[in-house]
Amino acid sequence: MTKLARRTLLATLAAPALARAQGGWPNRTIRLVVPFPPGGSTDVVGRLAAERLGAVLGQTVVVENRGGASGGVGSQAVARMAPDGYSLVVSGVGSHGIVPAVVANPGYDALRDFTHVGMLGLFNSVLVVHPSFPARDFAGFVAEARRRPGAINYATSGNGSSNHILGELIKHEAGVEIVHVPYRGAGPALQAVLGNEVPAMCDSLPSAAPHIAAGSLRALAVSARQRVASLPEVPTFAELGLPRIVVENWFGIAGPAGMPADATARLSRALAEILTQPELVARFRAIGFEPLVQDPATHTAFVADNLTFWAEAVRRTGVTAN
Repeated sequence: MTKLARRTLLATLAAPALARAQGGWPNRTIRLVVPFPPGGSTDVVGRLAAERLGAVLGQTVVVENRGGASGGVGSQAVARMAPDGYSLVVSGVGSHGIVPAVVANPGYDALRDFTHVGMLGLFNSVLVVHPSFPARDFAGFVAEARRRPGAINYATSGNGSSNHILGELIKHEAGVEIVHVPYRGAGPALQAVLGNEVPAMCDSLPSAAPHIAAGSLRALAVSARQRVASLPEVPTFAELGLPRIVVENWFGIAGPAGMPADATARLSRALAEILTQPELVARFRAIGFEPLVQDPATHTAFVADNLTFWAEAVRRTGVTAN
């Protein structure tokens, strides 16, 4: 065989592989739906992840906010999109844990209608008040609530959210009557508390942490099993005599069911890469978010267990989506 013939043969054999590489996933912009309005924890974490994923994947990852129904609206939309790997959603404890437990027909099956690619991380929630609130600590908050039963409102990101459940657990375990005021996401709820329209809020740490650090919100207690590194001075509910108040939250990345195996595997590897980048790890931990790597199989099993856990929590508190 001549050199020319040999080069021609090698080029012919390499052409399909080259074509696959050039046309493989991803070869265009990826949409990442954040199923809550801008400004909340899901948005904060989702945008940080989108920026890093875009750099690793070599394609732009555009964040699209689709709020409503504690994450249900945006999640349902993604479940119905083409399973080509170009439409993803930030999944989480609300949309893929609590909503299925409180809504008879949320419009999607949290397991069967999604490809659960991997975890982003875990975080806790915090009870905060406006600085003008008369109580300086949780004991003072309880005393004030008992002095004025039914007069203190608390905001959350919406009915049926993990923070709604946290508020109901506080009511149940502390024996106080406080009134839930739901918003269409943590962003609008935060603005209401920062503006002192509502005096208190149960919020997730990633969205509340910057305002606590700035002094525009006062943190009274965290829902963690132990004090969190980003707020070492804030006690847990367990330390305050309420050990049954533990609310642990999570965010992950999911796409519609039936995503191509190569896209799922590539995205899973990209997630693992960004979640071990020291700079991103530091930024996440600074807002009370602990990154965690899970492969698709492990994360799917985690979501299944999470659904069972929150179904029991909803039964215990009687929380509804109304």
